[in-house]
Amino acid sequence: MRNHFAKLCSKQIKPPKFSDQKERCRVLVEESDSAKRGAITRLLNDAGFEAIGCGGPKEHPGKRCPLDGGNGCDAAAGTDVIFFSFHMADPESRKILKDLKRLHPKTPIVVEIPKPQAMGHHGLLVGTHIAYAPVTRRSLTEAIMDALVAPDPIMATLRKKKELILEEKG
Repeated sequence: MRNHFAKLCSKQIKPPKFSDQKERCRVLVEESDSAKRGAITRLLNDAGFEAIGCGGPKEHPGKRCPLDGGNGCDAAAGTDVIFFSFHMADPESRKILKDLKRLHPKTPIVVEIPKPQAMGHHGLLVGTHIAYAPVTRRSLTEAIMDALVAPDPIMATLRKKKELILEEKG
């Protein structure tokens, strides 16, 4: 029984891989819902990006996500931008986002979140770029392009927060 448990715990999720071509911007779509992940991946590929999807720990029961090991994810390490769909009701979602930020601090992260909830999760979202749910092709591609050219994700977040505060007052 103990050997079976050790084997089960040692199995790692094999992260998706990008192609060897590097002409297009690479986007990792981190989304647990396979239908939504597929739709966003297709949308980004159609928009000219090279997108691959990962379902994370929930899609692979009995296996460990590389993020859980504290070493980071090969797919996240090979990407230009990470798209993360934040599920507020799921505590695992908060953990995954924290791990991505901690383990891949130089990779811009675009987080999909409903606008009314964004301010309530400001501390978690610092250093990320926001795409308000539901995303459209235009809003998502703009958020990704903004993330690519932003000099510092924390400064970009602070600018966005200032814009939201001014919007609410105005």
